[in-house]
Amino acid sequence: MALCSRKECCVWHIQRRLDQTTLDPEQRQAILEKLLRDRFVDNRRFVEIYCRDRCLRARWGWNKIRNGLTRWGLRDHLEEARRWCLELDPNQSALNDLATAKWNSMILPGESLRFQERQKRCAKLSRFLLGKGYAPDDVFACVRFYFEPS
Repeated sequence: MALCSRKECCVWHIQRRLDQTTLDPEQRQAILEKLLRDRFVDNRRFVEIYCRDRCLRARWGWNKIRNGLTRWGLRDHLEEARRWCLELDPNQSALNDLATAKWNSMILPGESLRFQERQKRCAKLSRFLLGKGYAPDDVFACVRFYFEPS
């Protein structure tokens, strides 16, 4: 219970932690059931907090969030997680803000780029945004703006 009071956990985290103990399976199951019954562990609450944290603070895209939730066996909650992510950032302003900040860090003020150099930097920006978990179509639509000479 101490772990659950310090940070939000899902069932997968607790099961993994219990597997590291010397308890027999019946005792582990009893502990897990008590934590679930007393709402120390709640997958739905974990998913909501995880989505909020990753969307707003880490500025992750849906693909990366979905992969994290799937890794922890939370496939049943993907639909509501997607809905929460869309509510938190409905017009994908995080993607645009992230792209602008990254682009500004790659370009010096007043610097004019030749076409080939601009293409290289746009490719680098695209890889960065894809690594953050944004969908390829969304990244292309966002980065297309930077191909235009300023």
